[in-house]
Amino acid sequence: MRCKNTCRWRSLLSGLLLCLTLPVSAAERELTFITIEVSPWATKHGDSGEMKGAFIELVREIERRTGIATSVSLTPFARVDRELESGGHDCTILIPRSEDAVVIGALVAYHDIGVIPRRGITLSTYEHLEPLTISLLRGSSITQRFDGDDSLTKVFDTDYLISLRKLSRSRVDAVAGAISTIRYLADHNQLSQYLGEPLVLDDVPLKFQCSKKSDKLDLMAEVNQAIEAMKADGVVERIKSEYYF
Repeated sequence: MRCKNTCRWRSLLSGLLLCLTLPVSAAERELTFITIEVSPWATKHGDSGEMKGAFIELVREIERRTGIATSVSLTPFARVDRELESGGHDCTILIPRSEDAVVIGALVAYHDIGVIPRRGITLSTYEHLEPLTISLLRGSSITQRFDGDDSLTKVFDTDYLISLRKLSRSRVDAVAGAISTIRYLADHNQLSQYLGEPLVLDDVPLKFQCSKKSDKLDLMAEVNQAIEAMKADGVVERIKSEYYF
């Protein structure tokens, strides 16, 4: 009788320990991603809050290939660095952030950074920027020369659509940032007729990167491998084409 009771308690204890360890094991296979909320990169749609965009497609494909569960938060540009510095989110895919805060992973793709003027303004060289009032996202980086150029008149906005509306009303002369995103937003908001030809200042990398304060850094190797496979089999190019990149 004593043996039977002892075996029963051992069985119950084993089951309890299994239940306690499963969530921990699952949690170790999760990554929280954060990125900027801007079309066509990542946006929420409708009352359901469904997320769409190039970033969302990339993260879903990473999850499918690795089996690592993912969740995504969207935020204005300036908050991304704070979240990564604090460890509030694990990872992102963006222009490389400060290596004081993140571990840089695989290159995902390149995209053009530059300045798009109002129609009628010609930008052939960097020097043509000097008389213009240029809108850009708060917290964003264009190029080292542009960022440190105090001779330029810069105004800061929270998203590109605000910048484009200012440009359409001649409140600014140009918008600086990700050229593909600016064009996409203009096309989808009946503002493309206000845009001139862009001045490309740099071809910048979009990289997978994770907070140094994340406790999931051991998962980076799997994600890096998945990204390399996505590039090799054409998935990244398909997503870039679909979303104007």
